[in-house]
Order: sequence, then structure tokens, then C-alpha cells
Amino acid sequence: MSKMSLSTLIRSVSIASLLGLVACSGKPDKIRLDYRFSQQEVYLIAEAQKEWIEAADSSEMDIPISLGFNSDQKPYKFREQESGSEAIFYKINTNHPEYNLLKEVHGYDPLGSTLELTGMVLVEDIIRELVEIEKIYDTYGDAFYKTILHEYGHFLGLDHLEAPTSVMASLIYVGVETCIDGGTLDYYCSINECGPNRHPTCKGGE
Repeated sequence: MSKMSLSTLIRSVSIASLLGLVACSGKPDKIRLDYRFSQQEVYLIAEAQKEWIEAADSSEMDIPISLGFNSDQKPYKFREQESGSEAIFYKINTNHPEYNLLKEVHGYDPLGSTLELTGMVLVEDIIRELVEIEKIYDTYGDAFYKTILHEYGHFLGLDHLEAPTSVMASLIYVGVETCIDGGTLDYYCSINECGPNRHPTCKGGE
């Protein structure tokens, strides 16, 4: 896990994102999830999508999500995935034969990688380290949700932002709550459709 000591009280953990290398022609008609995702994880993925939709007050990215992609039959597809009518989200561990390739690309142990409107890879045991080793989150559900919310932003076309409170921050800071803040939402709405009732999702305001 790549991390950088900022002080004795604050640590940061890198969040990896491999953005699309080719332009996407449009949003997919559906998102298929690796059968390895648990019921809780499927729910959290849907909740992350919902949070982006509600923050932007737009159903533009309301893409149907279903469980059922068999990664056992196509275990390496995430490495060669192309944009099309179907996006696929994978769940792997660091023992996956291709994980070292992701690590080589990013230069550290990534929590996930994303291709814009095409696909996503989430790395379960690295996400668990945020709870069990880094002590950044209290539960796996919390760690998974913040990771998927971040990666879903990349899925929608966003890059990293500098603000520590943004869910699109490139680092996770201990004790700093992230959200779809005002700056993140402005960025989102500059490249995606937003409605008149768009609003940040931060607790207690922006």
C-alpha cells in the first residue's frame, strides 16, 4: 500500500485510477458486475451511482446494473476491455495473475482501475487494508463505498482533484470526510448534464 506520512496524525493512501486510453463514443446501456461481488457490494455500487445522479440532479447516467458476469470464464478481459453497449466491473485480489500489471502501471498497489464508461476493477484485499491495517475506515463497507464512489467518478469521466474533501481527491487523509463537494460537482457538470437542483452531498453543507 503506497502511503505518505504528512504528520504523526495524518496519513494518506494513494487511490489509483487508470483512465481510458481511447475516447468513448457514449454511455453503455448496462453495467454488468462480476459474480464475485457480494450482495453488500452490489448494493453499495448502486448507492454510489445513485449519489452521483442525485448530486447532479440528472438521470443521464442512470445505467441499469446487474450481477452476473462470469470472470472465471474471462479472467483477463478487464485488461483488454473496449467501450461498447456493456460496461463490466471486476472484483479481484492481489493474487490475480494480472494484478502485478496494474501495480506496474500505477507504481504502487492500486485500490482500483477505471476505464471511462467502459469498465472498472476493484481490488478487495487492498480495500480491506484501509480498515485492517491503515485504520482509515471503521468497516469494510465504508472503505468499499468511498472507493467505488471515487472510481465511479472516473467512470463518468472525472480526473483527480486537489481538494482533500473531494471524493475525487488523489489521496485519502485520515480524519477528513470526503464527498461530492461543490468543486467536484462543478467539475462533473462541466462535462455531464446536470439539473437545476444539483447539490453537494457533504454532511452539514459543502
